[in-house]
Amino acid sequence: MADDAARRLQFEYKVNSSLVLLTDRSLIDRRPRDESTGEVLSLAGRIRVQEMGHKSQRTKPPMLQEKRAKRQKRDEIQQDALKLKSASLLNDELDDIAGVVYRPKTPDTRKTYEYILHCIQEALGDQSREILCGAADEVIATFKNSHLKDGERRKETESLLGRLADERYNIIVNLCKKITDWKDENASTATGENIDETYGVNVQFEESDQEDEDDVYGEVKEDDEEDEAEGEEAVVEMTLQSRSADQNKALRHTTEHLCPRDIDAFWLQRNLAKQCKDPVLAQSKARECLEILQSANDDRDLENRLVRTVGYGQFDFVKLLRVNRMMVLYCTLLAQAQSPQERSQLEIKMRSDPQLSGILHELRETEGSTDVVAEERQRKSIQRVTRLQ
Repeated sequence: MADDAARRLQFEYKVNSSLVLLTDRSLIDRRPRDESTGEVLSLAGRIRVQEMGHKSQRTKPPMLQEKRAKRQKRDEIQQDALKLKSASLLNDELDDIAGVVYRPKTPDTRKTYEYILHCIQEALGDQSREILCGAADEVIATFKNSHLKDGERRKETESLLGRLADERYNIIVNLCKKITDWKDENASTATGENIDETYGVNVQFEESDQEDEDDVYGEVKEDDEEDEAEGEEAVVEMTLQSRSADQNKALRHTTEHLCPRDIDAFWLQRNLAKQCKDPVLAQSKARECLEILQSANDDRDLENRLVRTVGYGQFDFVKLLRVNRMMVLYCTLLAQAQSPQERSQLEIKMRSDPQLSGILHELRETEGSTDVVAEERQRKSIQRVTRLQ
């Protein structure tokens, strides 16, 4: 008990009051007036609700921004690749545009040409396909012109596309170097004119529109002496028209015309045998192509199946089959008919269709039609005999 009483006494105020030391306030800095005293103060009139949190800042990790930029760039590249991949190598998009000089002939040059069009579109903005293709022709012709210097080529290119950065210009230069199937139209036209002057002029008779469409053998080829002797008379009786080789090529390219009389039972096999040296394999491929022509759903399905069958190197032949699908199919079936009943059934089916009836009409009029070339030669022979008499 005594210990507890002594312990309590040592904490009493009377005992400890004399031990408290008073501080010298002159040595203590005075508190500033704007210093908080710890008292509760009202914020009325000092802050507005609209300003709550307006000084807050939010930062993002720098790695996230870099990843997002890389992902966006990768997506753009994939989209461009998908656009190029989705375009069929046999589509007629360039064929429908009039006045286009350069037309890619291989898958590699077509892909390079698409990249050139993309660069031109970035320089010229959103323009029509005709304008972009025309600008591409001018740019490619500028870089393929061996008489121009590098400075002149850049000046010509920038006059078409505007001011170009060095990096963008170098890209266009490298792309134009990858165009390996470029052909100068001016040179080809000059060559065609020289051929006409050397070997004479093709003679084409002006008849009705229907005869112009049906007559694909309207050229008369004879000796130079006969042409010189009867040149004046030919001018009186007929009109001479000269067509350059490029114009004839463009006409054949746009029409892709096939004569029904040229298609027999082995037409497919003969054309496939030009690339396939094995006759048995060519025969089997011909049967597969005929089945594809008969069962394909649309042009895209027809293209894909034919390319897989005949190979990726015969795009021109596949395009010819696609354009003249019904003609090749029914002319081959008629030629391969085993009995008169089967042939008559095919003819009845062809008469019921407007397109097929025209093909059947061309086949039927072979017997009654007159060969224009033979008729002209006969007329000239009669004139020579009359002149000699």
